[in-house]
Amino acid sequence: MTWMTWILLVLVLGGAAWVWYRINNDKSEAVSCYGCGQCARTGECVMVKGKKSVKKEKDPA
Repeated sequence: MTWMTWILLVLVLGGAAWVWYRINNDKSEAVSCYGCGQCARTGECVMVKGKKSVKKEKDPA
């Protein structure tokens, strides 16, 4: 392979990795949807259900 082919390969793979990161960044909390329909039934995604932060309450004592 020539140098131009290697440079083109790196640019294409880097661009694909950047697009993947932008779609699946940490804001979404889930990489992909299983399509189970649980979110339509209960309004809560099973993939992020256990990852929600829990509010700490004050000790009543």
